[in-house]
Amino acid sequence: MATTPGGDSGSLRTGAPAGLIGFGALAATITGVLLWAVILGGPWRLVSGLLDARTHLDGAQTALAEGRIKAARYETLAGVAAAERARSGLEDSGPAIDIASLLPQVEAASTELDLLVSALGHSATAARDTLEIAQGAFSGPDKIIVADLKDKQGGSRFRLDRVAAISESIASIGEDILAARRALEAIDLGALPGRARGPIARGIQRARATGAQLADAAAGLEILPGFLGADEPRHYLLGMQNSAELRGTGGAMLRFAVISMNEGSLSLEPDQSAYDVDENRQPISIPLPASAWYVEAIEDAQRFGNANWSPDWPLSGKLTLRYAQASGRNLSKDARLPSIDGVFAVDPITMEQVLPGAGGYDTAGGRRVTAAKVVNLVLNRAYAAEPTGKRRIVLRGIVTGFYESLLKPDHPSALVDGFGRALGQKHMQLWMKDDAEQEFIERMNWDGAIDPAEGSDFSYVVEQNVGGNKLNFFEEMTTSLEVEVLGRDTAVRSEVHVTNSAFLPQPRYVLGDVGRSANSLPNGWALHRPMINLYAPARAELLDARPLAGSVLLDAPAPAIWTDGLPPEHMELDKKVWSATLEIPVGHEGAVRFDYRVPDAVRRAGDRNVYRLVLQHQPKVRPETTAVTLTLPAGARDVVARGWKRSGDELRWEKVVNRDMELEVSWRT
Repeated sequence: MATTPGGDSGSLRTGAPAGLIGFGALAATITGVLLWAVILGGPWRLVSGLLDARTHLDGAQTALAEGRIKAARYETLAGVAAAERARSGLEDSGPAIDIASLLPQVEAASTELDLLVSALGHSATAARDTLEIAQGAFSGPDKIIVADLKDKQGGSRFRLDRVAAISESIASIGEDILAARRALEAIDLGALPGRARGPIARGIQRARATGAQLADAAAGLEILPGFLGADEPRHYLLGMQNSAELRGTGGAMLRFAVISMNEGSLSLEPDQSAYDVDENRQPISIPLPASAWYVEAIEDAQRFGNANWSPDWPLSGKLTLRYAQASGRNLSKDARLPSIDGVFAVDPITMEQVLPGAGGYDTAGGRRVTAAKVVNLVLNRAYAAEPTGKRRIVLRGIVTGFYESLLKPDHPSALVDGFGRALGQKHMQLWMKDDAEQEFIERMNWDGAIDPAEGSDFSYVVEQNVGGNKLNFFEEMTTSLEVEVLGRDTAVRSEVHVTNSAFLPQPRYVLGDVGRSANSLPNGWALHRPMINLYAPARAELLDARPLAGSVLLDAPAPAIWTDGLPPEHMELDKKVWSATLEIPVGHEGAVRFDYRVPDAVRRAGDRNVYRLVLQHQPKVRPETTAVTLTLPAGARDVVARGWKRSGDELRWEKVVNRDMELEVSWRT
């Protein structure tokens, strides 16, 4: 699984889409331009051209990132003009460059000037072509999404011809980026003063990164026509997960809709309750894969709307679909789902992230829904609606309006950015039936899968709400890992702390099944019951486990019942899982500890020891905080620990984790 640098906090496993190409990387290929101009002292037109190109392309990068297309267009065109002026200045410089070359230091460097200006020119051209895509993709006569004139409901459709044209443009941009990179790589860095080498080297690295993004974009465009129903109609199930009642992939799925695509035309079927398929919550018997241990052991999980207990979306998504198909045999013909080509999961945080692009909307009941209001509205306030039928009407109106707003976005570029964040943070997860399309989803890290984490240590805390309530809306969770290096092995102590931060009064449907009169319940009755599941490498060996002082361990559900003072042990997709259920009153904290050993967690790379830890996260309303303390062996030297704080042989890393992370430390002994 690919990673990108994550600054001082480790590396982020970015699920964000490549979008319309990494515009910043294009400008970065000329990072060293300013320094070059000063060193070479060429004619004014050359110097000003280089300076202006860098300034304008940086400005274009910023404007495009903020969605200010008009400003980005001005800056890009000005940057292109400056690059052309620099080229003209170089060609006309003649005697000025000849005189400068009399100085030995400048003579050696001046032979590389043509390569630099060539790289600048290709970068500027790529920036201009990228802007044309960004500018025309969502507005004007060449936009990709247009009104579907055949749809009396006012639907939308994708123009497949524009998809093909953009694919060709991507290929052309790729050629310019490759040419810019080759020009920079051909520069003899040894002929330059030391301070000039770093910017050129960084420009080469950024150009390579841009090439990879272009490859992602090209691969996506290759499968897009099929996804849009170019060859045959497609149907996708879009499930809305309730983050206030956690499941492995983010929440219980209470409502869903079917989106159909045919030759680029999109249509949205009316959204439905999961209980329209799960009649009377009756379990369905179907063959289960070996890793579906949650579903196998919990009868209420054996149905369409509650099968997503595994945090691995490919597993949960396929199970959800299989239960839908099995349930459909018992439904009337009109109520049965069509053949489904993909299952997508979203949650209210996705709504919050994409509504700035989709635009706020009014429900049929006149309720205004905006990005600032939607999470609290869906996960808490709606539960105050009584009776149950009224609450479901409110939720139905909110979800239906959201789905419809996606097909007619107010700000399409902001919509793309919002979906990028949702995918990167797993608030949106995708599974496709077509193997080639699923391969692309995995390539982009949009699949929400459990990471193989080969050659690495691994930690993933997954919580399941088994209390029949919506208290995950209020909870706070912290995980601490104390890791001690013991030769090639590590000894790990993992503590998971959960605080029930709910306050009273709350609607009965928020507090769940703990009492009859929600507003009169004492604090001790509003019990949060999180099932904690710690995922570790398959080779890990449990040494000890215990609830911490004051914590109540609950003997439920079946796969979390302890025996002889130790938790049950499960296997899921080459990961070992230990489970425990806590019972936590309002205003209190519950915690559980697991001590285990991981053989061969430290590997050798040349003359260095390397410890890598993959941290995966569960999408939540309030992301968990994770702290890792790593104790190195005595005598460790030349320690490289980006993003960690060091005190002697002890390193510490702490962060609110809303993306999958990869941490690494290396040292010599």
